[in-house]
Amino acid sequence: MRFLCLLWLLWTVTGRAEEKNPLHVEMISEVSQVRAGDTFWVGFHLHHPPGHHSYWKHPGVVGVATKISWQLPAGFTAGETVWPAPEKVMMSIHPAQGYRGDVLLMVPITAPATWTEPTVTLKAELDWMCCARSCHPAHRVPFSLTMKAGAEVIYHPAHQAIFEKNRQRVPRPDPLWETRAHIDATQVILRLKPAAGNPRRVEDLGDVWFFSADGAVHSAKPQHNTTLADGTLQLTMTRYEFGPQEPQQIQGVLRAEKGWHADGSAPFIEISAPLAE
Repeated sequence: MRFLCLLWLLWTVTGRAEEKNPLHVEMISEVSQVRAGDTFWVGFHLHHPPGHHSYWKHPGVVGVATKISWQLPAGFTAGETVWPAPEKVMMSIHPAQGYRGDVLLMVPITAPATWTEPTVTLKAELDWMCCARSCHPAHRVPFSLTMKAGAEVIYHPAHQAIFEKNRQRVPRPDPLWETRAHIDATQVILRLKPAAGNPRRVEDLGDVWFFSADGAVHSAKPQHNTTLADGTLQLTMTRYEFGPQEPQQIQGVLRAEKGWHADGSAPFIEISAPLAE
């Protein structure tokens, strides 16, 4: 990771980088008209050419996460970026955590209650890394979006559909599953079992894979799934030596090959597993 960060500094490009970079990025808003005092959603729609990928909020042991730097009008504030669930990608021979195809990174923007101008212009600069057989960094690529402001909110129908589709891809906690974890110098062990009232068995899930949100787990090492006698699923994973030194919990996203619900839906859930004594 440290080596790749040095490469990032050497490879950075400016200004017209978006035109040369394989990754095509659009800045879009869910609304076409903003109302003072409201929170609305803006996103960066990433279009990856076939064979290319970019990176999740924690890329793993290789790669660089997409970064958004805002320049907003006075009184406007940006919330935390909402990231759809990642998938396994390959940077050369190294597995990482990222995105292929089309994906939308979503950000809530809150307008000040005192805004009286007829329009509002939002500006941002993005850094990203798009990789295939080689990697293509982009640094501080500028984006700008101007919308009307008025007494009512007006949604953009086509963009609203894109936001709704990507909201369905955002992992969320599921109270029907209980998790706990153990960590030592070399391993992270994650245990998962159905909560009371959940009829689904861990044997019904298919392959289960963990995406680490903070780098506690080595993204390029195998993960081993074992079903214990009491019906608990145990994932045994390699601890990443450059991850958190004293984690309080294991955070990330779990993917189930056959879905977390009986109908095969909800392939991803977000977890924060407490550490067992």
